[in-house]
Amino acid sequence: MRSDAYHILVIDDDTNTRVLLKLLLEQHGYHVSLAPDGEVGLTLAETERPDLILLDVAMPRRDGMDVYLDLRNDARIADIPVLILSASLSHRDVQTWLGMPNVADALMKPFDISALLGRIEAICASHVAQV
Repeated sequence: MRSDAYHILVIDDDTNTRVLLKLLLEQHGYHVSLAPDGEVGLTLAETERPDLILLDVAMPRRDGMDVYLDLRNDARIADIPVLILSASLSHRDVQTWLGMPNVADALMKPFDISALLGRIEAICASHVAQV
């Protein structure tokens, strides 16, 4: 596993989720950046160019869809894969997200940790191989 070479950006308004994901991912060798909202997340995506963005959907001020559209409309960061990770997803929402460009997966919270880690590793490996 090359996870120590992978950089993950977590955009989530829930402090507990951000901290949990940071601890979990760093324990598995990932470099992790955290953003408490979409504005900070977009700035970090532009400056840090992560290998993957974990994006919450239900956030105040700017929801995940707004952030996703801004990511896709910025040529500098449009190619970064996104994994949607949200408690507000229905099964229909998951299918909608999966049909969108560069959305690598959509998982509902609460998530299975081993399944999440497996998806992150696969997405990062695929993205790095394409770059």
